[in-house]
Amino acid sequence: MKVSPNEDNIYINEGEQLPLTSTVCNKIDFTNGVPLVFENISEETCLDDIKDTLIKVNVNAYLGIPVILNGGETFGTLCAVHEKATKFKENSIKLIEKIAKMFSYYLELERMAYRDQLTGCYNRHFLEKYYTSFIADKGSILFLDLDGFKEINDNLGHETGDLVLKEVSQRIERVIEQKNLNGAIFRLGGDEFIIHLVGIYNEQVLSDIAEYLVQKLSSWDFQELHLTVSIGIVTYTNEKILTLNELLKKADNALYRAKASGKNTYKFF
Repeated sequence: MKVSPNEDNIYINEGEQLPLTSTVCNKIDFTNGVPLVFENISEETCLDDIKDTLIKVNVNAYLGIPVILNGGETFGTLCAVHEKATKFKENSIKLIEKIAKMFSYYLELERMAYRDQLTGCYNRHFLEKYYTSFIADKGSILFLDLDGFKEINDNLGHETGDLVLKEVSQRIERVIEQKNLNGAIFRLGGDEFIIHLVGIYNEQVLSDIAEYLVQKLSSWDFQELHLTVSIGIVTYTNEKILTLNELLKKADNALYRAKASGKNTYKFF
């Protein structure tokens, strides 16, 4: 949850997490995108399963507006709550609906600014912001470059190349999810991708991750796709702060050695 400052006695904390099934927001009709209003929660029998939770945080009136992105994707809710039973006026509901719509426009602009349009990965611009956020922590950067991608573009066309890049980004995302890694994927451009991991990962763990990536990105159902990946890996600590460019140069150096050693492998800086 993100919580705005308020003077009411509402005991909801910034960053608090709740199971979706334990929230009023879960009852919103996202399909039709209509507001949900409970003016006196203590009298609502349909909320008996979560009423105790609401009482604990001192919420007795609720207005929830669905936040839906332009493509129809559900982002979340914009909610107004009060400690007392409250009559929400129609113009107040309309106003908060407009704010939710403005917020969805903002999210779309942020997506355009920080996301690669082709693959949906974060872009180089957001990588700098992401690294700055975790610069005080230990971490690792994996620099991935596809082997044989130019031949795919030359022989099969750029449309096929674009489909391959989308599939590659999805496979990398799945590896991050399957390995339960604390990090994100970025596309620098062309066939170059960065995985930025936050936290302590020793060399053996990073080797296992790299080997798994090599395996996943070298197995294709079509014989025409002679595609593999080379990876350069660099780690950093908070004891010696490096700029992002310095880290990328080190990772690129390791990547070059992986390419020089025969490709389809990984090297540490």
